[in-house]
Amino acid sequence: MKESMSAILFPHLTLPNKITAFDNFEQLIENIDNANNMENLGLWAPLVGLFDSEEAEMRRYATWCAGTAVQNNVKAQEAFLATGAVERLVGLAVGDESEGVRRKAIYALSSEVRNFQRGLDEVVRALPKSVVPEGGVDAGDMEVVDRIMERLREDSGRRGGP
Repeated sequence: MKESMSAILFPHLTLPNKITAFDNFEQLIENIDNANNMENLGLWAPLVGLFDSEEAEMRRYATWCAGTAVQNNVKAQEAFLATGAVERLVGLAVGDESEGVRRKAIYALSSEVRNFQRGLDEVVRALPKSVVPEGGVDAGDMEVVDRIMERLREDSGRRGGP
């Protein structure tokens, strides 16, 4: 995992080679034990740092990997929340010019909030009020969480983009 991240961050590597390294990284963190090791290996900070990449494909893969790591994984959800990057992820989900980045950011948000109330509370605070239903939202209420994510997807689709 560290080798993949080193390749992704290496400034002289071509974009296609960085994408290959991202693919390898994403496959590794599909394993819950590997995803849980991201914090110990110091991989969350560089991954989250890539949310700000000038290259849309780098942002897309970074959000995709974040979503994969936290999916059905409370330990990784907590680690991601501790990075303080929820607001940045919401910003990508609602404001990135690339539809591909917005879609993967929404995937990551969806993965972060499912059955994880603290994550949901943080995301709800950062989301536009037009997306969030009035009153509290329970992370265990999949119908409400699904409606929020569907509103984000609909808004993203209306915006279009590459």
